[in-house]
Amino acid sequence: MDDLTKLINLPWASLLTLASGYAGYFVANVGIREHHKTIDVVFSSLVFGFFGAFAYNASQRLLGLTLSWASLIAFIFALVLGGCWSLFGRNVFEKILRTLRISYADELPSAWMALFSKKRVATQLSVKLKDGTWLKCDDLSRFTSSPNGPCVLGAKGDVLMYITHVQSSVSEVFFARDSLADAYWGDEVTYIPADQIARIDFRRRRT
Repeated sequence: MDDLTKLINLPWASLLTLASGYAGYFVANVGIREHHKTIDVVFSSLVFGFFGAFAYNASQRLLGLTLSWASLIAFIFALVLGGCWSLFGRNVFEKILRTLRISYADELPSAWMALFSKKRVATQLSVKLKDGTWLKCDDLSRFTSSPNGPCVLGAKGDVLMYITHVQSSVSEVFFARDSLADAYWGDEVTYIPADQIARIDFRRRRT
């Protein structure tokens, strides 16, 4: 409680730097934050907070905006910066490091986690269970507006998906599911625990 009181009593510029910095960090690392240590969170937040503070001071000194408007601009600027880093900044930075032969690593702890670092439009998802059954969503765009749509790939390896086709372990044919979508009851989503999954095929567009 004492630490919270000390934090609240910080100067407004400091609070804004911390708040906008963490917001930018959160947006920039959605889906790939699990392995981050406390020091990673702190210093990454300070980096985005620095740019937020820069926007805050520039808005007041150069544009003459009020405290409220300058604060709002600073917060939004940090969010936008985090979004830009997530969309293409990280990929561009990694390519530069590889081109200069500085590093070929992406600092992610697993190939599964690397799946979330590339922002591409997903089109199909197929999951093979350990008993040999294949579960498939042949068109993810059908469920974009559905709850948890079009799919969820959990950080622990579990999956939420809308299964449009099923192939049993003794068949070579995928059978369509007719009861997946219902005008009254809604769309049926399926949860698949990680310990039941043997393989995942995830199709995405290149651009």
